[in-house]
Amino acid sequence: MSDTVENKPLNENAPDINNSKDGAATSEQKANNDKLKNSPFAIKLNKTVSDICSRCGVPIADIKISEPIVFSASITCSFVWSFKCRCTDKVLKTIPEDATILSIPALDAFTQTNSKELEKESKKTEAFMKKLESASFEEENELSGQIVCFNRLSAIGRSKCKSCHGTSHVKCDKCNGKGKLVCPACNGSGSSCHVCHGKGYVTCSTCQGTGKKHCTVCKGKGETIVEREIIYDASCQRQLSISLNIPGMQTPITEFSDRDRKCILKNAVFTDGGSGHSTARGFTTSFVGKAPCYAVNVFIRNIKKPFYFILCGDNLQAICKPNIIDFAFMNESQILSDTLITSADDVEEKMKCVKSLSQKAILAKTIRSIEGYECELAKKEAVNHGITIESLLYSSTDNAKAKMLRAKLQRDLLESVTKQLIDNAQGYISEDFARNFSRNLISFVPMLLKINPKTKIIWAGITLFTWLFMMFFIYLLPKYSTCFISIVFSTVICVFTSFALTKNWTYYSVVSQLRLKHRMQKVPNLTAEAVNSAKLIIGSCIICFIGALLIRYGFI
Repeated sequence: MSDTVENKPLNENAPDINNSKDGAATSEQKANNDKLKNSPFAIKLNKTVSDICSRCGVPIADIKISEPIVFSASITCSFVWSFKCRCTDKVLKTIPEDATILSIPALDAFTQTNSKELEKESKKTEAFMKKLESASFEEENELSGQIVCFNRLSAIGRSKCKSCHGTSHVKCDKCNGKGKLVCPACNGSGSSCHVCHGKGYVTCSTCQGTGKKHCTVCKGKGETIVEREIIYDASCQRQLSISLNIPGMQTPITEFSDRDRKCILKNAVFTDGGSGHSTARGFTTSFVGKAPCYAVNVFIRNIKKPFYFILCGDNLQAICKPNIIDFAFMNESQILSDTLITSADDVEEKMKCVKSLSQKAILAKTIRSIEGYECELAKKEAVNHGITIESLLYSSTDNAKAKMLRAKLQRDLLESVTKQLIDNAQGYISEDFARNFSRNLISFVPMLLKINPKTKIIWAGITLFTWLFMMFFIYLLPKYSTCFISIVFSTVICVFTSFALTKNWTYYSVVSQLRLKHRMQKVPNLTAEAVNSAKLIIGSCIICFIGALLIRYGFI
C-alpha cells in the first residue's frame, strides 16, 4: 500500500485569522468559535501552543496567542484495487523423489497457460468486489494493507539463475568487479611501496584479478531447480487528497508531509459509505470525511508577522508546522557566523558563542551528535575502501582519492547533522536554515580545540618570575613559615595565571558545558595547561624544600 500525495511544507506567511474580513465563514463556524472561547479545551489548546514555543526556545513572556478558531479538514480517500497474476520462484535445495521436473521452455509454457486460466475465474473476484461495495472505511482501510489471494498453482522445473542470469559467474563483491584493490600499505599513493611496486593497487585475491567469481546460487551451472508458484491476487494502492479550508486564508492548503497526512487521517471521521466502481482489472472505492482542526495566530515580540499554528484532533497534534526556530535562533546563528570569521585564537568570542549555544537545548544536543556521526561515517567509508579510520581522518595525503573520500565524508556528515537538527527541532525549522546552521556547527567544533596561542610564553615568564621571587623571599626571611607562605603564593599565582592571564581554565569551564569530543579527543584538551601548572607547583615545592634544608643547617 502506498500514498500518492506530494510533500511540501507550509509557507510561513500567515493571515490574521481573527481580524479577517472574509465573509465566507458560516454561522455554524462562528457558533463553534464562540463556544470554544474561554472553554477548558481552549485553555488546553493555548497551553499546548505555549509549550511548543517554549521547546523552540521562545520565552512564554514574549508570545501572545490569538483566540482559536474551529474548522475541518476535508479528506477524500480512494482505494484502488488491482487484480493480477504474479509468479514467485523458490530455489529448492532438496527435491522430492516423485517430483516431475519441467524443462525451462516447459516451465515457461506452464506459467503462460495457467496465468490466463486463473484470470478467467471471475466468481471470486465478483464476490470480493461486492464485499468492497458494502465495506466501511475502517474495514477497507484495514483490508488495503493486505494482499488478497484468489487462487494459486505451482510446479517444479528448471529456471535460468536470477543471480548470474545464466552466465554461471557473478561480479566479485570484494573488488566490485575491478579485479584490483587499493594497496593497503600505501593507501593508493604508490610512493616507494614494496607491496604494489609503485602501482598503487594490488590484485584481488578473491577473483585473481578477473573481477568475476563462480555463482554460489547455481554453483556455476547457470540454472536452478525452482518451485514456481502462480498467484492470482488483489493489491491496493491508497490515494489520499486533503484540503484545509481555513477561514481568513484565500488559498486552501493541499500539500502535506507524511506525518501530517497520517495525523489528519487518524483523526478523520467518515460518516457516509464509500462509492465504488469496477475498472478493467480492478475496483476503486472512494470515501469522503472530515477531521476537526483548530488554528491560532502566535505573535512573538520583535517579529512583525504572526506564526500560524494548526492543531488537529482532540489530542491537539500540530500539523503544517511553522518555521518558528528560524526566527527564534536568529541571534545564535548570527553569533556563530561572526565567530567563524574571527580568529580561532579569539578566546572571548568563542566563549560568547559557546554560552549562546549551550542555552538552547536543541543546539546543544545537535552539536554533541557530530562526533558520533563522524566516527560512524568514517568507519563505514574505511570498511568500504579497505583503509583505516585514522588514515581517513588524520592523514595529510592529498591524492585525488583521499580528497574524494574526505569530501564525501563531509557531505554525508552535513546531511546527518542536518537531519538530527530537524528531528531535535521536531520539524519547527526550515531545511535551508537547518543545513546552514549544521554546516557552521561542524566548522565550529574544531575551533574549540585551540587554546590561547601565547600559553607557553606566559607560563614560562610567570614560572621564572615566581621561582626567582620565592628564592629571594626565602633568602631575605630565612624562616620555615616563609617556605610555607611561598608555596601558598605559588599556588595563588598558578590559579591566577590559568583563570586571568591565559584564561584557559575559564575557557575550559565554559566549553565543557557542551561535553564535546572531536575525533576521539576531548574538547578542549588542557593537557598542556595541566603540565605547566604542575611544573610551577612542583618546582615551587622543590625550592621550598631546599630552602628549608638550608635554614635547618644554618647556611642562610
